[in-house]
Amino acid sequence: MKAAPQKKLKGEDWLAECFEYERTHEIAFASPRALLEARMIAEMDKARRSKRRTRPSAAASRRKTVAA
Repeated sequence: MKAAPQKKLKGEDWLAECFEYERTHEIAFASPRALLEARMIAEMDKARRSKRRTRPSAAASRRKTVAA
């Protein structure tokens, strides 16, 4: 069985489909400079984050004292 040929779009339908594709595939239309800037920002955010895990209560841990 042959697949049905796609109907060619004309005028506004074609333009609307182009805009829809561009909206859903943003990365394909981004400039190389924009992609580089996005990578640099992501790396800066990673470097800025603290390496240590903070406690949920944000309080220092306390050692248990042994009764003498």
